[in-house]
Amino acid sequence: MSASAPAFRDHADFAAYVERYGPRLLLWIWDRAEGEPGRQVSCAEFGSSQSIPVSAVRAVVEHLGAEELIDFRSGPGTDAGAPVVTLRAAGAERARRLQALRANSVQRGRHATRAVLHWIHANPHRQPLRISGFLDSPDVFFLGEPLSRSEVARALTYLAEEELITCEGPPFHNNIGSHVALTSQGVSAVLSGSSDIVAYVAQQRERRRPAQHTHIEAGTIGHITQGDSEHHVRNSVEVHTALTPAELARLIEELAPGLHLAPEARAALLRSAAALARGGNGGGGDDGNGDDGDDGPGPDRQRGLMESMRRLLGGAPDTVGRQLLLDAVGQALGRLLGS
Repeated sequence: MSASAPAFRDHADFAAYVERYGPRLLLWIWDRAEGEPGRQVSCAEFGSSQSIPVSAVRAVVEHLGAEELIDFRSGPGTDAGAPVVTLRAAGAERARRLQALRANSVQRGRHATRAVLHWIHANPHRQPLRISGFLDSPDVFFLGEPLSRSEVARALTYLAEEELITCEGPPFHNNIGSHVALTSQGVSAVLSGSSDIVAYVAQQRERRRPAQHTHIEAGTIGHITQGDSEHHVRNSVEVHTALTPAELARLIEELAPGLHLAPEARAALLRSAAALARGGNGGGGDDGNGDDGDDGPGPDRQRGLMESMRRLLGGAPDTVGRQLLLDAVGQALGRLLGS
């Protein structure tokens, strides 16, 4: 590398340079200082080990100093001398966090998926791209340390399986194609601005999942004879998962007559349903539990009513309607409790 300082085109270019070398330098200082704030460390060896000029080291040192992670001064001799720095307490704490984060395989994997996707998107007119170009780009670094070839391959596999990219051509690693390009879904993922591609994919998968519902057709519940004609009355009910309290109350009122409950139990079930539908207290006003009859029952009252309904239904004969209502009550309780 040239002995002159790198020519930064703009602030973004400088930020990428600092993102690459800043964590490396801070961890290098932390290691040389043995984690002790105040111990002086010369940065001359860092420049040599990274093959970057002293002027570039000084630019990164000044950035870390502006973040109040280190204190620094010029080295002995001329102004071109390598900076001598001392670690501050905040710098030591940041270095400890960086070291733990950099060793976290999950975080490295999440970074790899986002970095690969954004690198491809940044070259829209030259796709498909050879993924080997990513390994030579600043995007390959995670907290100053380059991703391995296998880490990049795992990211490619994930992105291809989720149909965010295509991987074709000669193998790159473990039969993963080396020519990569974005799909329309991949473009959408980048343009979403999400910093976590894995979370973005999970959200999109959830949105595409069809609404869960159960369709149950009950057996014959009535037999009517009119003259020479016989009629079988059937009841068809479609129940969507996690009914609201009002919807659950209406379903119970509709199916209760066919449950073959004892009269007292059926009356108690209908009273609970009516209370749930009109305010949770069996009438208007406040029942002392903070439930307003006009605004609907509070969560505690709703839970109590649903638990009572479940106990009453548990004593009914085993029928399709009983099982349907037990499932509906259980789902509504789960929704109420946030599960």
